[in-house]
Amino acid sequence: MEVSIAGVIGAAVGLYIGWLDWKILKGMLQAYEMKNRQQGGDGGTAAKYRAPIGAVIFGVPVIGFPVIGYWAASQLAGL
Repeated sequence: MEVSIAGVIGAAVGLYIGWLDWKILKGMLQAYEMKNRQQGGDGGTAAKYRAPIGAVIFGVPVIGFPVIGYWAASQLAGL
């Protein structure tokens, strides 16, 4: 299997978008937990399942977006 330059560029763009998405989702999860704690709760579901949710929030965008970016760029380049 050859590695195409277009695919590598697509993967880099996908990685950047995945990183941005991860930061946004991480902030939303923290805001949800903070809001629940301020209302007198224990943090809710976000606090209870912080590690598994955090792994999914990190894994899907940061791993998946570069793969999709590589595939899309390779297909657009005709390789």
